[in-house]
Amino acid sequence: MPDATQWVTDTSVYTHLCRAGHADLLEALAPGGIILVPDDVDTEIKNGQALHTGIPDVSAVTWAEVTVLTFDEVMTQMAVKGAMGGGPRDHLGECAVIACATHRQLIALIDDRAAITQADARDVVSHDTLWLVVEAYVTTLGYDQPRAAKVVDDLLATGMYLPIDSGESLFAWAYQEGLLPRP
Repeated sequence: MPDATQWVTDTSVYTHLCRAGHADLLEALAPGGIILVPDDVDTEIKNGQALHTGIPDVSAVTWAEVTVLTFDEVMTQMAVKGAMGGGPRDHLGECAVIACATHRQLIALIDDRAAITQADARDVVSHDTLWLVVEAYVTTLGYDQPRAAKVVDDLLATGMYLPIDSGESLFAWAYQEGLLPRP
């Protein structure tokens, strides 16, 4: 069952699940029925809409809500940005998610490995998109392996980088990662 702590999401989790046609998983799994979206992430989502179909505005869904960072959160966002480096606009979404999760004790939904490292350094619990798929497999999909495999294949079809190369390989990977108990 998903942790009861509210989630805050980064762009890749939101956009790839939406583009793959599986935003319903976010809605079904969201603790309290709402996922927070920092305003920097909302900007990135809007930019993604110009390039890809199937990404709804955050304001158009009932299960996500834009949030504006507080002053302290912005200071943390900039500290994380400094640690991550890159160009002036690089990683702002991930950094906003980590800052929001840090100050509000939320769970961060992020895929970027460098961002996960930064979240770990700040004792922020984080989950990635594949964790969400496995969580859905166990809860809302009722252990339906073909359906969970299809979600992964649909994510891969969006061009999403995943540490596996097919939906069929999800289950072996999840066992190896300790996300599923050994049969």
